[in-house]
Amino acid sequence: MPNRYQCNYVNNPQCIGGCNRDDRHKIAESDVCSITSSVFDGLPIRCVGEWAEKKIYLLTQYFGIFAQGMSIKWKGKINYIEICSGPGKCVNRSERTEFDGTALSIVNRDEFKYVNKALFFDINELVVSTLNQRLSSINAINAKAFIGDYTNPETICSVLRTELSRDSLNLVVIDPTDCSVPFDSIACIKRTIPRMDLLINVAVGTDYNRNIRNTLLQPAQYTRTIQKYCSFLGDNHFYERIHKNDSDKDLRRAFLSSYEQKLNSIGFAFFANESVENYYYILFASQSQKGLEFWNKATKYDYVGQGSLF
Repeated sequence: MPNRYQCNYVNNPQCIGGCNRDDRHKIAESDVCSITSSVFDGLPIRCVGEWAEKKIYLLTQYFGIFAQGMSIKWKGKINYIEICSGPGKCVNRSERTEFDGTALSIVNRDEFKYVNKALFFDINELVVSTLNQRLSSINAINAKAFIGDYTNPETICSVLRTELSRDSLNLVVIDPTDCSVPFDSIACIKRTIPRMDLLINVAVGTDYNRNIRNTLLQPAQYTRTIQKYCSFLGDNHFYERIHKNDSDKDLRRAFLSSYEQKLNSIGFAFFANESVENYYYILFASQSQKGLEFWNKATKYDYVGQGSLF
């Protein structure tokens, strides 16, 4: 168990553990397990790999520094928005341990007192209903989950317009399982709530790593995948700049660089990223130098308390 990350860990004996990808497709629709429930409240739970804990640690560390650091200047106008929120509880399928997901970890932090509203979105109705039950059980009256589809950004932006003021400061976290969030959806959110920092999971080690060579070597057979990546990046310039002989490392660097350039075109100016094992990067984007300072502070120590070498 990490010594700097405490979020209600407990063994979950219902979890059979060690499920492979095929097993998870059968018993965990949208990663919500159909045979395991929370030992805390008996509600549905999300099946995750061991790397999820580092991801949650990074997100909650930044949230804490962001909310406290901006609390005086933006008093009463700080909001937290999470897309692909999950049901609030996770189970590590390797260790069969249950713990709070990002949503509950955020709401339970001391710095949550500085938040005006927390809005959570997920496409799965069961997930949304479950998270709302958990938020209600801890009396989080300024937090609510909504059904939202990032491929149809109006389902999210319409809620943002109703719930939030355009002159507020917002932290937006997006946690998809692959590179399928259209860039146009990010742009729609940015137009709706202009003052925002963004943290997004970019699945370069899973989705992208499995498919990038195929899209270069067999483009006719992988047209839909190419379209997905171009939609994620916001244009097709990435495929104009790379070559099939480029190394995997160069391809990953080019992919992230293309994404940052596109984010820059809608007002983000400061970027950083943090790898989560070999699976994906958490990409950080801010309009403010102060945001980058906060990110560097948040990532100074990893989730087991070790200082950065750089």
